[in-house]
Amino acid sequence: MSKEARNSSERDVLSDIFGAHHPRGDVFFSGVLCGNSDHVGRGDVATDQQGMLHVLQSGSVRVLMNGKPHVVLDRPGVILLGKPTPHVLETPETGSSLVCAHMEFPNPGPSPAKLGVPDCLALAFDDIPGLEAITSQLFLEAAETQPGGKTAVNLLMDLLLLMVLRHCQAEGLVTSGILAALRDPRIARVVGELHRDPGRNWSVESQAEIAGMSRASFAALFRDLMGSSPGEYVQSIRLDQAFEMLRAGQNLQSVAGSVGYRSTTALARAIQLKHNVTPRQLQGDSSADSDAFNI
Repeated sequence: MSKEARNSSERDVLSDIFGAHHPRGDVFFSGVLCGNSDHVGRGDVATDQQGMLHVLQSGSVRVLMNGKPHVVLDRPGVILLGKPTPHVLETPETGSSLVCAHMEFPNPGPSPAKLGVPDCLALAFDDIPGLEAITSQLFLEAAETQPGGKTAVNLLMDLLLLMVLRHCQAEGLVTSGILAALRDPRIARVVGELHRDPGRNWSVESQAEIAGMSRASFAALFRDLMGSSPGEYVQSIRLDQAFEMLRAGQNLQSVAGSVGYRSTTALARAIQLKHNVTPRQLQGDSSADSDAFNI
């Protein structure tokens, strides 16, 4: 597979994975920062479903964790945190121009850990092609008071994060998780098919056939890159899809068939175990097949 074809495949797979559940930004600071400032994650979002993005327009910034320097950025760029780890931003007394945002990774949907987002990474804009238009508009919107300005800034942060994640994946800055797996065209093909049709009667053998590998080699490589077995990953996709379908009010029995479950009771139990909610609760206590769920 050529590099061009591989990259095209990877972009499509990433779109399939995100779907309606792409990470979303919530800007909480924009302006000139002088000295030190403390930062923590959002209390209303699950810890494993959030990260943070600091965008430096001018000046310099150093990230301190547990009182020790972690990364330094001394030219325009971004600092990406895949975990809401408490940290301090240290800037010079002359000040640094920054836009800071919490990043929420919706549930259901891939968490930063499942994607393989680094715990803390600094990247200069010069190293990421194609960001000039996005960042120029981001700083312009952040500096001016225009109707819909906050929405525009948040949307631009969403796009900026996607570009940064794409760069991390393409340049091998991630070593495990979905982004790392997409660097291998064999695993990328399988992951794409799993997301497109999770209800198929998948086996390790059928996945290995798509990858063009032996069963044992495929299973070992998949686990090394994804951090879970092929079966565990299929299960995760099915439960996420079922969660969305039930939340949209669909019938439990039809949902079970769509995502590859023969038993409504088994699906209901699995939904509660993963998402801590019952089908009846997802459907707003409607006429869901909740009789199949008695725990």
